[in-house]
Amino acid sequence: MLDKSELGKRIKRVREGKHLTLKNIEAAASISATHISEIERGKTSPTLGALIRISKALGKDPAYFIEEEELGEVSLVTLENRIRESLGDGAGTLERLTYSIPGGGLQACVITLERGKSHREDPHTHHGNEAAVVLTGRLLFKVGEEEFELGEGDSIFYDALEPHAYLNASDRDGASMIWICTERSVT
Repeated sequence: MLDKSELGKRIKRVREGKHLTLKNIEAAASISATHISEIERGKTSPTLGALIRISKALGKDPAYFIEEEELGEVSLVTLENRIRESLGDGAGTLERLTYSIPGGGLQACVITLERGKSHREDPHTHHGNEAAVVLTGRLLFKVGEEEFELGEGDSIFYDALEPHAYLNASDRDGASMIWICTERSVT
């Protein structure tokens, strides 16, 4: 969590960048200009409710002001700076196509699975939606009580509250897909 000094600096930087006065924010957020000034100078911390109202007045998600690292408005991942991570147990690799942005609720990755392997073997659920496009090989998706075998170029989209899992159904290593997921709070 950011200290109140950095939080205040971020609020002030955004306010000034939008050419807004303390009085403009006071009117939009129903918080006194004096209190907003104290927050911007790091003299006090806003309550959660005040931060939400200030964020709304500034057109920002509250997460923008409290993330440890100041997140950019755009996530750019070039092929050269894409990081490949191991999925563990020799299951395969994951390459992030997106990084966080303030209030971002979308993740995209290239997932490559070895023969017969799964990123998560047991079906799981979470809030949000998932979609995938198979790039190479064949992948077996289990969604609820149904199974779907997808080949190269095939795609799938489902509500992630349905128990789901997927695995490499190819007779070779390296089945890959672009995997996209919205909000991920695991249930």
